[in-house]
Amino acid sequence: MKHKKLYIKLISFLLILIYTLPVNAVATSSTISKWPYYDLNIASQSAYVIDADSSIVLYSYNPTKRLYPASLAKIMTALVVFDKANGNYDDLVTFSYNAVTKDIDKNSVTIGASAGDQLSVKDCLYCLLLPSANDAANALAEHYAGSINDFALLMNEKAENLGLENTHFVNPSGLHNDNQYSSAEDMAKILQCAMTYPIFMQISSSLSYRHAPIRKYKNPENSNNVVLNTNSILSSGSKYYYNKAVAGKTGHTNAAGYNLAVCARNNGMNLVCVTLGAKTEKDRFDDTKKLCEFHFDNYKSLKIKDIDKRFDDSISSLSINDVHLIESLNITCSDSAHITLPKNIDENSIKSVLSFQVDDIYNKYAIGSLHYYLDDVLVGKCTLEGRNIDNIEEIYTSHLNLSNPLSSNDDDAIKNNNSNSTTNNLLISINDDGELVLSNTLITLIIIIIILIVAIVFISFIYINIFNNPNIPFAKFLFRLRRKFRR
Repeated sequence: MKHKKLYIKLISFLLILIYTLPVNAVATSSTISKWPYYDLNIASQSAYVIDADSSIVLYSYNPTKRLYPASLAKIMTALVVFDKANGNYDDLVTFSYNAVTKDIDKNSVTIGASAGDQLSVKDCLYCLLLPSANDAANALAEHYAGSINDFALLMNEKAENLGLENTHFVNPSGLHNDNQYSSAEDMAKILQCAMTYPIFMQISSSLSYRHAPIRKYKNPENSNNVVLNTNSILSSGSKYYYNKAVAGKTGHTNAAGYNLAVCARNNGMNLVCVTLGAKTEKDRFDDTKKLCEFHFDNYKSLKIKDIDKRFDDSISSLSINDVHLIESLNITCSDSAHITLPKNIDENSIKSVLSFQVDDIYNKYAIGSLHYYLDDVLVGKCTLEGRNIDNIEEIYTSHLNLSNPLSSNDDDAIKNNNSNSTTNNLLISINDDGELVLSNTLITLIIIIIILIVAIVFISFIYINIFNNPNIPFAKFLFRLRRKFRR
């Protein structure tokens, strides 16, 4: 059994060692690239643009400034509902008197529900995200948390799980409260998370939806049972239409100004663009279109599997001491892993750094991660996966360090972790410049060996030149002392 565990550890070591060599060999370019710079003014108080697939930040203006989210808060409301519903959107939601009256006045957007009305969760989500109905937001909150206040606690728990540092929710609707705030950076992360739910993309990209009849409009064919998407950027008949926008959410209150969170797509690139605090409706749409167009014109998003041909290789018939261990092992990464580069930069210019840290600690196939850099700027990353191996859960979860997942927004921490991880796990490695790097363990071992050799030489020198030379007074004394003890 001990030998088996030893072999498993050796397998893990050898697999990563084999993969480390070509990984570092590809880091060849030190060319300084010219990063595109957006020099147009925007009217919004804050803005943030990221590649949704690589999470690379392309533009930020006052990214952490705390502003009122208005109805952009409903994206977080939807996220909590998605998690709680667990795929079941047919449950009936009953509208309470509190749901149709709390914080709702004549100027508040609603579907006109009355106490006792029932709609499915799916109907409520469409009402929440298209016309931004506040009664639907309240009803969903009570359905899943029992009260609006308790649902706000779930929203803040979700925000904490997403690592949002400048966000706090008080209600599910986004209606103004001095203690309810978010930032462009945090809102971009919320929308990026929402995009991973197909139902969100389906709903927020729709222009209209007919929900079940309510008491006020009992006829199923009544046009008042049809809700319309208020996001004019998606409607081809609107003066604010932008043909590359595919989903998103608007928000507006007098205190918040005009907010917009949009997902835009072009040539395989998915952008998340958030603008907050514009003074007019026109400003928020103009800012969004200008930002998206600039980044589509100047950047490209590439699948890592398409550009890193090392994922076409496999390790086969691995054995140690004539003991057959593995028939074959394919090293790959997720299809969704991307890098983001300026369009004028060849992908061969990027550097890749291998880390034994695993970003996705719940991935049972994970054996490490690759981070890609251009001019020392992180441009993408992927989790390395080992496929087609028996007992892979035992090997990779038991014998590789999966703790301390890396932060996706801390380039320096990533580079330090990569460096430390590679050095600590390999006695000899190759750095980004193709140079051999000795680990601290190996350096310490070499120093100890050198000290021992010097000590042996020194002692031999003393023995030969002192103890065996009777003409040296000190040697005579030692000879007499030795004879005395022999007696």
